Formats: sequence, structure tokens, C-alpha cells
Amino acid sequence: MSELLQILLSFSERAGEIARSIRREPKLFSLLVEEKGETEKNQRFTHDFKTLADVLIQEALRHHIKTMIPSLEDYVQGEESAEFTNTLGEKITVKICETEKETANLLAKVLDGNAEAAELLAAVVHSDITLQLETELAPKIPELPINNLGIWIDPIDSTGEYVNGKSGVCQGKVYKSGLPCVTVLIGIYDRVSGLPVGGVVNQPFSVFDEESQRWRGKAYWGVSHSGVNVHNIQVSSSSSEIEKKVVVISSSESVSFQEMLKKKFDVVHATGAGYKLLSVALGHAVAYICSKNSTFRWDTAAPHGILSAEGGGVVKYKEILKRNLSQEPSREELQALQVNYHKPNTASPIWCNEGGFIAYRNLSIIPVILDCLKDT
Repeated sequence: MSELLQILLSFSERAGEIARSIRREPKLFSLLVEEKGETEKNQRFTHDFKTLADVLIQEALRHHIKTMIPSLEDYVQGEESAEFTNTLGEKITVKICETEKETANLLAKVLDGNAEAAELLAAVVHSDITLQLETELAPKIPELPINNLGIWIDPIDSTGEYVNGKSGVCQGKVYKSGLPCVTVLIGIYDRVSGLPVGGVVNQPFSVFDEESQRWRGKAYWGVSHSGVNVHNIQVSSSSSEIEKKVVVISSSESVSFQEMLKKKFDVVHATGAGYKLLSVALGHAVAYICSKNSTFRWDTAAPHGILSAEGGGVVKYKEILKRNLSQEPSREELQALQVNYHKPNTASPIWCNEGGFIAYRNLSIIPVILDCLKDT
């Protein structure tokens, strides 16, 4: 398991560098922010450039896994289709080739002959970037049969903030918006039970270095299997009372829903499902509550793996409301309500988190949340 986690951790940093490079390099940045009317967009290719960035990271992970652990290649899932159509009507499947030059040539076809942009992207994709597991934690990571695993990836979560490129707006310790809300999400789950067993969340734009005028990233990870929990998150024990009461939600939640939560919590709107989940894992919020079908498995798998390693989880919102638990539920009760990742929904969209969810770090907060929402 430590070998797989090391591979995914390093890859998350490579994905973060792809994201940073696109914003840093003028030739790539101009493509990222270029706005086109629908007609012009259709004339160029069916997906815009930010989608290409997503696909490139997704397929780079697939290629990396194929090289390092071939048996997992077919179990890497993501949001995007790898097929593009260029201005000549030629359908091209984005993939990572054996050499940097071959990848650049393929990307140039997608980018309508923009060889310079294609070469810049190919160089980052083929770069050797390593991010080491913490020395004191690596030996504690439990072994897990590789052949039982599946991987969900969201290459660039919170794409809108990524394109806008603003530095970020904070409320307490939670970013409401901005580049810090952008995350790379890589979740590991058991293909038999569907439960998460680990996750890596990379914040490519975690800290802005004033001296170099560049962003630096930070990566968080966790593993939970066979009663062994290991993670690299350190939560400050000096959190204020106000911070302890924070719940994060989407601004799209109804006014009545928000008012119910405000009876016992400070409600903060934040952008990016992955980031909101990470804010719970970091102890900046006690929960993230989503009452709608607005997120997907690729959004939650990675942070769910980390939360599980911390003793928390992500439970199905509508299902837990039916239980109407007045006391702190047992771990066994919550285990049955966890979001799982191996089976699609019976109705479309097949991979959405149907009925919403509640993400928590400490299960003692669940009855408090349910008490707020008991009239829904």
C-alpha cells in the first residue's frame, strides 16, 4: 500500500505542477482564459482548453499507473472523456505516449497545430516529479491487496476558480473562493465493498510565495484499512470556539436550509466540493453538508479516504435523516450509511452522490446536525 500511495502522492504533485504551469506560461494561460462564443467553440473542438487540462492529468495518471502497477490500469476512473474533435473534424483520443515528442505531436493535433503550447504541456506531463511520504508515517501504512482496488480522480476540482485565478477570500480559516479552493483529488476504494481505503488531496495553490511570485502546493493523504488508520494531517488543538462551530456548504443551498443550520452553527459558503471536504479534514470546519445531487464520486472519494483515516466519514444525507438519530450513532451504524464508490446509481446521473451527504471528522457532531435539520 505504501508503494501505491507514494506513486499517487508524487503524481498529485505532477498534476499540481501541470495546473500551475498552465497559469504560469503565457502561451498556455492565454488558451485557458480565452473566451469563445458557442459557434466558434464548436468550430475549434468540442471541449475547451480547461477540459484538455483535466483530461491530460486524468490520462497521465492512467499512463503512470499502467507503467508502475499494470493491473490497476483499467480501474482508474474520472469525469472526462478523452476524445476530442479538432477543426478538421478529426477525432483524437488524448493519451500519454511513450516519448515526450510523441505526446507533443498528439496534443498539437488537439490544439489546432499550436506546437509551442503542446510542447510545454508535454514537457510537464513527462517530467519526473517526486513527493516523498513522511519518513515517520510510511512504515505504518497497512498493506492492501492491489487487485481489490479502484481509483477515482478529479484532475482539477473547482475549475471556475482555477480559470479566474484570484488569490482567495477567507472567512475564519476557510477560503470562500479563489485559487486555494482548487484541488487535485485521487481517491482509492475497495472494489468489493465500495468503501474508501485511502486518498490524496493536493492543493496546487496552497501558498503564494511573495519573493518568487509563484504558488506552492501542499498535499494531504490518509489510509484506512483493517482497523489501521494513518494520515499526515495535523489539526491544531487551539482552534477557537467559533471555528469549532463552522459548517461549510454551497451557496446554492436553500435559504431555509441555511437558516436551520444557523441555529447551532456558523455557516460558511465555500467553492469546490473537494476543498470543502478538505476543510473538514483539516479541522477548519466540523462538517460539510450537501443536500443535493450536485456532487459526484470523483469529488468525494479522495477526501473521504482521508476523513476515514481520521475517524470520520461521508454519510448519505437523505438516508441518515431517515434514521433521526438523537444520540451519537455507533461507528457500525455510520458504516452502513457511508457513500460507496463501486456501483453506479440506477438513475442518471449514474455517478452523482444521490441525495447528498454529510462529511464529518468527529461523529459526535452528527446528532447536533440532525437536531438542526429534524424538520426537513
